[in-house]
Amino acid sequence: MHKPNTKWLPLFSTNFLGVLNDNFLKNLIAFVGIMWLADEGNKSLVISLASAMMVLPYILFSPIAGRLSKRHPKALIIKITKVAEIPIMLLAAVGFYFHNLPTVMTAMFFMGLQSCMYSPAKYGIIRDIGGKEGISFGTGAMEMLTFTAVLIGTYLAGTISDIINFPRFVDHQTSIIAGLFLFISITGLFSSLFINPKESDPETENDASLNPVTFTIESFKWSKRIKGLNYSILGLSTFWLIGSLIQMNIIIYGPGILKLSNTDTSIIMALVAIGIGLGCYLAGVISNHKVRTSLIPIGGIGMFISVILILILDPGPVIFSILVIVTAFFAGFFKIPLNAFMQDRVEGRMLTQILAYNNLMVFLFILISAGIFALVEFLTGPKGVFVVTALIIAFVTVLMYFKIPGAGKNSKVIDQEK
Repeated sequence: MHKPNTKWLPLFSTNFLGVLNDNFLKNLIAFVGIMWLADEGNKSLVISLASAMMVLPYILFSPIAGRLSKRHPKALIIKITKVAEIPIMLLAAVGFYFHNLPTVMTAMFFMGLQSCMYSPAKYGIIRDIGGKEGISFGTGAMEMLTFTAVLIGTYLAGTISDIINFPRFVDHQTSIIAGLFLFISITGLFSSLFINPKESDPETENDASLNPVTFTIESFKWSKRIKGLNYSILGLSTFWLIGSLIQMNIIIYGPGILKLSNTDTSIIMALVAIGIGLGCYLAGVISNHKVRTSLIPIGGIGMFISVILILILDPGPVIFSILVIVTAFFAGFFKIPLNAFMQDRVEGRMLTQILAYNNLMVFLFILISAGIFALVEFLTGPKGVFVVTALIIAFVTVLMYFKIPGAGKNSKVIDQEK
């Protein structure tokens, strides 16, 4: 037992630290950047723009990321991108020093690009480390740590945004922010140096198009060969759309409806990450070396009921926090079987192209979520966003029930050795 855990540790910790920096930066922009604006009505726009800058690179450059992971060692790609993270975070620190929104948004874009470049490699390498029997555990554990990093990054951003405004810290704002950015980046680089899996041979022929539109069409057509694969990618994309809507909405709902501080709001956002992480990990454990798509409708129904209860009860901070944790927990049950299904069904280095295709679709949906949030929040307020979220959850749950093998009424375990 100890030997496999040691093999997983470098990948898990590298990914954890990268996600931590991503979310620390994105949420710091949301909490601090809105303070630089005179017009209070632009708050939701800043939040949406920060999210958009993070996801746009995935839409534009996922085909390149997929090709890199097919043609080069995945461990090497991870290490190179971790080196690139350091100057990007320095740029972000400069933006915070000058209170310059375009600069921090540019840094956010480059962090999205950096994350995009190594995303197919980090997920594709799970099977190289643990074999096919390790897919569910490796995916579940990494997702749990991912959302723990989201938790810490979110809480850290909210807390730091309050602390740096204390009189004794005002003169040291940039030093505090830059120090944290660099510490996380350098530690992540160090951790990546120990990722040394047994990878399959790189491919040099039959590469997919680098044009995002053509790449998406080609990948969609290829995925039709495997029953349920395109629907799995649609389900994963919708999962992230739902999560993004809830996260952005809490930033407005906390101070606006619940009258909470930035720190208190970030705690609730962190609790969402805890819930998803626990749900992901438990789904991986329950799967027990199998792909259990029967967990998908359970996750969808749990999410729907929890969001509906938020609307019906109109709860205070404590009950609201409990309900968003429960929503997030069932989201983990929804996500992991879909992810494991994709990794199980796609063989060889083609997996990295499909992971890149999945990334492009996921972040296209997150970008769409930013537009949905900005429009619905403007027209109806944060409660209207929860209504739209509940409707989306209901639709995608029904769709997955009928379209993903093993998820419907004839549920069965999909054997990974199949």
